[in-house]
Amino acid sequence: MGRRINAIKRNLIHVFNVKNVKHHQRRRRHHHHNVRSKTPSLSTNVTSDRIIENNLHQHPLPADCLIEIFSYLKDDQKTLQSCVLVNKLWCENSVPVLWAQPFKDVTPSSIIDIYMSCLTEAGRTYLIDNGINVSNRRRSQIFDYVNFLKHISMGNLYTVVLKWTDRTHASTMTPKRRYHLSTEPSLVVYQTLCRLFFSRRSSLRSLSLDWGNMEIWKAYPLLLYSAGINTYLAQLREFKIHYITDWSIFGYLSKYAKNIETLHVIGYSFELPPHPEDEQNLVSLINIQNNLRNFSLFGYSTHPILTLDSLGSQCNSLVSVEIVYIHFNIDSNSPSFEGLALCRNLEELVIKNCLFANEETLSPLIYATFPSLRKIHIVESTYGWDAVMVSLIQNNPSNLKEIYYKPLDIQREQNIITPSIIECVSQYCPWIIRLGVPIGTSQICHLVEILTSNVCQLKSLSIFRMDSDSWDNKELWRDLGGLMPTTLRHLNIWIYIGETPMILFLQNTSAPLETLYVRWWTHYLGYDFQLVDAYLKNKPIEFTGFVRHVI
Repeated sequence: MGRRINAIKRNLIHVFNVKNVKHHQRRRRHHHHNVRSKTPSLSTNVTSDRIIENNLHQHPLPADCLIEIFSYLKDDQKTLQSCVLVNKLWCENSVPVLWAQPFKDVTPSSIIDIYMSCLTEAGRTYLIDNGINVSNRRRSQIFDYVNFLKHISMGNLYTVVLKWTDRTHASTMTPKRRYHLSTEPSLVVYQTLCRLFFSRRSSLRSLSLDWGNMEIWKAYPLLLYSAGINTYLAQLREFKIHYITDWSIFGYLSKYAKNIETLHVIGYSFELPPHPEDEQNLVSLINIQNNLRNFSLFGYSTHPILTLDSLGSQCNSLVSVEIVYIHFNIDSNSPSFEGLALCRNLEELVIKNCLFANEETLSPLIYATFPSLRKIHIVESTYGWDAVMVSLIQNNPSNLKEIYYKPLDIQREQNIITPSIIECVSQYCPWIIRLGVPIGTSQICHLVEILTSNVCQLKSLSIFRMDSDSWDNKELWRDLGGLMPTTLRHLNIWIYIGETPMILFLQNTSAPLETLYVRWWTHYLGYDFQLVDAYLKNKPIEFTGFVRHVI
């Protein structure tokens, strides 16, 4: 712990007044020189840690600077815990960040004890009346931890509560009561904490309704009818919902939650499209937003025309759209992406496992203009998405940094992939940073053009087979190894390559690869340990960290 604190201090020394540090050193050296004849021999070197510690007290950073620094550590709980121990000022400004998102997969159940001490008398009475022992949990707290809560996952909260009730009540329950341990006590505590978190004092900014357990849907009304609903919903900036059981929640949210910037809808509908009135509730929530920037829709076997069309209402703000597992109606001639095509500020477009699209469905995207487009991912989707990819590259090349097109196996087998994606990249954006495309042996020349371009800055390359022609050629891989740029860090090979060509490739490449994924080895033959170990010799990379897929 002490080493982490000292590391933090050393990393932040540049924000202190360096002149004061040097002046402090000069004064100490001058003082030692004057008293040398009067005192025993002492070291004239002042450690940098001591200087930093003195400056932390003499020249403390302003609180607003600390808040800004700690905001970058929001996902590093160990470092934040160290910051809490530095001094009072650091503690006061790091604790709110540390407690902004307390409910994660590894959160210890003891955190519930802290929140128990924040309950009102009415909340404590409710628990006691329901057989929950809270007599030892009335400690007064230094901070108002509830007020720090900015992000909450309802699923993770329930998991932590369940662990807490198992730990604190298992030994005191009768066998009959213990049978209901997973539902009754846990649900009582869960509902009580929900009332606490969704009160008028709530400062929530992010809410995730990721309920996998149907029992905890019993707490659902607490979200909609709590005393502080108009306050906390109006402050929401991020909303995620998994496994919808009541579509009316979208209509209710649209009355208050108008400032959502990130909206994720997962488990949208199964097997059948939603009823038009149900889908209209989601449409209403999208339309009412003041600044929706990120939208993700995960559904299966649906054709959500109304939802996709409603994206046009956010055409001035949307920058990222992700659509996953949508089955389009193959007989429909209605364009589904007219709303998305209006979003001229779009920067990221991700399409995954979307099936049965036709030319009419995709036509708006083929003619769309997205001047700020940086990232395009189209993964295992049919049909016609290759033509969309080509058009998006041709129409919006200026800021493209990431292009990833992974076809379905059946597309490769039937040779229905357009051959011009890699050619478009070579012609329109050879400066691409992350590239993944199907390549035929006759198109290797376009890959070479990208690799040898004077603007090449490729960091990740994924190669998919486009046709049945073999790539298992020793000279080909030897030459490709020599052409790989020194900027390349991640290589993914989704085609068959034998041991000898791979040896020649690795021997001849100067690219400092950090990961190498070869699908044929992973799924069929297994990695050649000697081959990989030979490449990793004298490199600070573990085998398991090297042989993995990274885009």
